[in-house]
Amino acid sequence: MNYTKGEWRVGEPFVKGQDYPIYSEDGYELARAFIYNGEQKANAHLIAAAPDMYEALKQLMVDYRVICERKPRNTILQTRLSMAVKALAKAEGKG
Repeated sequence: MNYTKGEWRVGEPFVKGQDYPIYSEDGYELARAFIYNGEQKANAHLIAAAPDMYEALKQLMVDYRVICERKPRNTILQTRLSMAVKALAKAEGKG
């Protein structure tokens, strides 16, 4: 999947308490979390963490698949793997 690589970070709002910009490593504004129930800062941090979470989940899925193959009757592991597959599909615009 192609997306802007590197560390994403949350910037300071242009107007105090307003929209929080999310920047790429090279300073390009990728997104902005707008005011919504006072949660814009938390939303901005979640957006900024998305690439790290995406890559971590992809790596965890490799390990989980191996474990699920060894323990095919473990419904908890199967459920977690299914959740991860759906989350990655959503991130990739497929779900």
